[in-house]
Amino acid sequence: MSNSSENKFNRRSFLSSAATVAVTGAAAGGLVTPAQAATPIIGAQSPLIYRRNLGNYEITVLGDGYVDLPHQIWANVSPEEADGHLGDAFQPAGSIRNGVNAYLINTGEKLILVDSGARDLFGPNAGLLPSNLAAIGVKPEDIDMVLITHVHPDHIAGMYTTEGEVVMPNGEIFVDEADLNYWTSEAAQAQAVDISKPWFDVARQWKTAFDGRITTFKGERDLGDGISSFPLPGHTPGHTGYRIESEGETLLIIGDAVISAAIQFANPDASAIWDTNAEDGTRSRRTIFDVAAKERTLVTATHLPFPSFGYVDTRADGSYQWVPEEWRYAT
Repeated sequence: MSNSSENKFNRRSFLSSAATVAVTGAAAGGLVTPAQAATPIIGAQSPLIYRRNLGNYEITVLGDGYVDLPHQIWANVSPEEADGHLGDAFQPAGSIRNGVNAYLINTGEKLILVDSGARDLFGPNAGLLPSNLAAIGVKPEDIDMVLITHVHPDHIAGMYTTEGEVVMPNGEIFVDEADLNYWTSEAAQAQAVDISKPWFDVARQWKTAFDGRITTFKGERDLGDGISSFPLPGHTPGHTGYRIESEGETLLIIGDAVISAAIQFANPDASAIWDTNAEDGTRSRRTIFDVAAKERTLVTATHLPFPSFGYVDTRADGSYQWVPEEWRYAT
């Protein structure tokens, strides 16, 4: 018998056997009382917590929830173009569901938090950081250091209450000087787009709440423990990324250099209406994408889909592709 005939025979045998099993199962099913649902549909995900080792460090992604953003947030992308990118990524049209992530770095000696979520400022589906911290057995007072990528509400508001009371009472806070100066400036607030004007009030309240604990820096800085800052200006004046290194492994935390994976990897020139300098933002985005692709470096960002670790690849047309890292069953 030829290989071709043997393959056909094996396929026919398999299909015949499968059909027999299906019929037999259906007949037998008539003799059995169908099982009833034991519990109602839950309608909620498990806590947004994911751990990954980086050398000797353990990085925990803590999802803060999400906010739905209309296409009107884009300064130079039409709704039709946005929907086209979403369709290419097999996502529903009309808006983007934008996750918010924070990161807890356990060096073995310190707990270092990168950004802190939106608290109650992004609606009822965000502000989950405190409950997710509690779920992993970490109290806010256990945190030794907080690194801020930029002074937007969804990055700083989780550190204090609506009344201005501190919920992370210990540890030094690091933020770029230009960013803090901008977001606490009344002159800058007067010239900002309407949607971001209230964010200046949040920034001033945050600065007051943590007076004496905030350390500012300019651009690149070695923060110790294998962590260094690097500038990614444009989204905000002092928008900052952090390079985490341990035992020869590297992670780039790039803040809001990318807001939507579906849109901004395919169209890296896409800018949000609240970007303070769209040209600088595009340059920063392309630069960090190129670096990550060339070095094949692990990347994560605040608004990348949970659990948000992955890699950047380049395309022949000058665009990029987001390649999510496969789920790690062990850290």
